[in-house]
Amino acid sequence: MAKADLPQIPERLSFRIGEASRLVGVKPHVLRFWEGEFGRVRPQKNRSGHRLYSRADLDLLRRIRLLLRDHRYTIAGARALLQAGDAAVEQVLAGPSVAGSAPPADSALAAAQRLEGDLRGVRADLASEIRRVAAAREEALFWRGEARRAEAALAIAVEHMAEHALALEEIVRRS
Repeated sequence: MAKADLPQIPERLSFRIGEASRLVGVKPHVLRFWEGEFGRVRPQKNRSGHRLYSRADLDLLRRIRLLLRDHRYTIAGARALLQAGDAAVEQVLAGPSVAGSAPPADSALAAAQRLEGDLRGVRADLASEIRRVAAAREEALFWRGEARRAEAALAIAVEHMAEHALALEEIVRRS
């Protein structure tokens, strides 16, 4: 479904997930998945916990759909392009889509731009993972130190108990 094939967004303030999925051209589970992948997609929730998408949310979701489906961006590449700003997204969307068409003459440039976006996304994901691993390592080192301190305290306690046992045996022997 190309951009022209999508139904027009009605003049309303909010849309439930079924309506939003129809207007974006994807299934509801895809919208929920994209919420986790793209930080800017944050629908409101009503009192009963149902998602309510605004017109701005639908516009963003349609852009994501076009980047992923028609322009064949990866999620990481689309995420990086969206972070680069609306001008960068509009520039890509203004160009020809690659879905169902012959490769454009400047396909090498488009592929390089997609790869650059993908690499930015991978770099961000890698940096996040490195921070997570470093935090886990620090926590492991902390608990290893705590275990060593507890082991040393236990050894001292056992030594004291042995000394007290010897003292008690001496007292019993004398009496």
